[in-house]
Amino acid sequence: MNENNLNVVYEQYFSKKEADRIFEELEREIEYFPSEMTTVVVFNKRYPVPRKVSAYGDKNLTYTFSGNTLPTKPLIPILVRYLKEANKFLKDGSFNYILINRYKDGQDKIGSHRDNETDMDPNSSIVTFSFGAERTMIFKRSNFNSVKIPLKNGSVLADYDSV
Repeated sequence: MNENNLNVVYEQYFSKKEADRIFEELEREIEYFPSEMTTVVVFNKRYPVPRKVSAYGDKNLTYTFSGNTLPTKPLIPILVRYLKEANKFLKDGSFNYILINRYKDGQDKIGSHRDNETDMDPNSSIVTFSFGAERTMIFKRSNFNSVKIPLKNGSVLADYDSV
């Protein structure tokens, strides 16, 4: 997709049956951080986020956002499989980290933000697998109008200009 110079790939990657099976397996296997570890700061005030968050990856990696530093948990087999799938979308290199956001439904969302955390490689890409309820991802960049992409159950979105 090259709408407004947005450098992304979006496709239906898994069948509905397979996506539903993966979703159920993730529901059983993923351990989430306590909600007090994943609040956000807006105008110097802390707020809860409308999602559960977890992070898995290489030892000693962390993810910092809005004043929170989350440690990684060791990769589990299901996530190793999907890291390999995500790596298929990279031109070179490989992913060593998975951030999992589990929303209650398609209505929960986070506000406009940039994935520019200091512990992210500024040349990295982000690959998103979406399972469960459909939700819309809105891209806003200074060089184009907003672009909305509905993330369907079993879809993948690779953003090559994410950071």
